[in-house]
Amino acid sequence: MKEPILLSIVVPCYNEEKNIPFVLKHFAGALTGEGGIELILVDNGSGDQTGKIIEQEIAANHYGFARKVTVKKNQGYGFGILSGLRGAHGMCLSWTHADLQTDPADVLRAYQLYTELSKTYPLLLIKGSRKNRKLLERFFSFGMQLLSSLSLGVWLTEVNAQPKLFPRSLYEKMGHPPEDFSLDLYLLVLAKKAGYRIFSIPVYFKKRLHGEAKGGGGSNFKVRWNLVQRTWRYIFRLKSHMARKAGI
Repeated sequence: MKEPILLSIVVPCYNEEKNIPFVLKHFAGALTGEGGIELILVDNGSGDQTGKIIEQEIAANHYGFARKVTVKKNQGYGFGILSGLRGAHGMCLSWTHADLQTDPADVLRAYQLYTELSKTYPLLLIKGSRKNRKLLERFFSFGMQLLSSLSLGVWLTEVNAQPKLFPRSLYEKMGHPPEDFSLDLYLLVLAKKAGYRIFSIPVYFKKRLHGEAKGGGGSNFKVRWNLVQRTWRYIFRLKSHMARKAGI
């Protein structure tokens, strides 16, 4: 009889061929002795050998906890995550990044906190709170959280921090979520509006081993400014949608 899946971890991977062996190795170490956990690596329409290397590494190292989901054409960061979530079996769901800037073990720490707090708070979301960040990164994050909070009427912090971990009940409320980098914002607003309590764990940033930041990572001003502009546009679309839904 198969062991039930308690936690599904989704990792979207877009052109991460050099990082994949390290991602799987780090998760294998973090999951040692843990049962009922599956890792879903999403080849998110990569133009390199990401998908092939995922398969090779899983087979060669007998990573029975891991499997691959394939998105043929990249349609956004959020689309990759949602593709992984659609095939997830866990009653608790999570996602994090493939760049290894935060430790895969952070997901396990989030899950441990979730199991402890869910006895008191059945409606619960656990997220990362980034530490040891540069001034420019903190400036952008604070500006985005302030804009989001004032516009949407809910107080939000560290919107893009990973990991995100929550019960399947919240996933079932998603409806038609955004398929780009706004997915993190959507999830937090949805959780707040639905009465979920949000708790954070500290996560510490490291330098990316290989590849380039895809949207919000790194210290590249242009990349971050593009993310701010996209998020700004989405904030007002989301605000308008919520107003229509409430009949305002």
